[in-house]
Amino acid sequence: MPATDRIAINLQHVRKNFKTLTAVDDLSLQVEKGSVFGFLGPNGAGKSTTIRMILDLVRPAGGSIELFGLPLKSNRESILRRIGALVEKPDFYEYLSARRNLQILAKMIGGVGNNQVDEVLEIVDLRERADDKVKSYSHGMKQRLGIAQSLLGRPELIILDEPTTGLDPVGMKEVRELIRELARQNFTIFLSSHLLHEVEQVCTHTAIINKGKLIVQGQVKELLDAGSQKVTLEVDRIEEAAAKLSGLSFVKRVEIDGNRIKAEVACKDIPELNEFLVAQRIRVFRLQPHTSLEDFYLSLLEEQSV
Repeated sequence: MPATDRIAINLQHVRKNFKTLTAVDDLSLQVEKGSVFGFLGPNGAGKSTTIRMILDLVRPAGGSIELFGLPLKSNRESILRRIGALVEKPDFYEYLSARRNLQILAKMIGGVGNNQVDEVLEIVDLRERADDKVKSYSHGMKQRLGIAQSLLGRPELIILDEPTTGLDPVGMKEVRELIRELARQNFTIFLSSHLLHEVEQVCTHTAIINKGKLIVQGQVKELLDAGSQKVTLEVDRIEEAAAKLSGLSFVKRVEIDGNRIKAEVACKDIPELNEFLVAQRIRVFRLQPHTSLEDFYLSLLEEQSV
């Protein structure tokens, strides 16, 4: 576990029940400062409830929540001043400009000048449209304005709950690039999402939960390297090769797809797979491993359902 002074979010054995429903069940996870942390899980997994507990919008039934090394329960006001959040759909005064909306919020926060309003508008690439009424904005622009809103007060931690929901591909790309830019500016970002390829492209770390329980947590690259990979093979004597691969204990889900074989194998066993085929005098024309966070995620959920 990283040193305490490097942890932005620390949940230990957190629980939350809603009558007979257990939304979060003995959840422990740590988010390092400076990381882009992807929080993944199917609908109903407990992601939004967890975020609401971190923001003290919902009180946990048990366990502890610390942010920046301080207990949330006894340091609520000082901690929340260090956090910016976009939870669900951002709301604005549609008949006012983006700049005016942010100025109103800045006064509510206190200690935020107009220069910082301009600064966050620049970060989210809305400076040129800052004086247009929000009702003229596209959905993607409103999402970026919501992120700008979360940046007021120069928070250390930014929490984004499904920031690309409902966006078209262009809007998703804009938000993804914005998250990358925030990461370059050393913000700690906690990103809840169900779009696995988006998380894979922008996140350094991830945690996957299901039915309120933590399934796995770690660096995205390390988790992918440790998990199974799908391998596409082009060989001669394709049926014979598929039959032989099916008999290997470390290879699973072997299938013939046209003139190719598709198999699933651990990353560390790929060299052995190739050596085995060569030893069987089967010529390998192409061996292409490919994995994704989506493959890893689905394989974990499948194991959970067994």
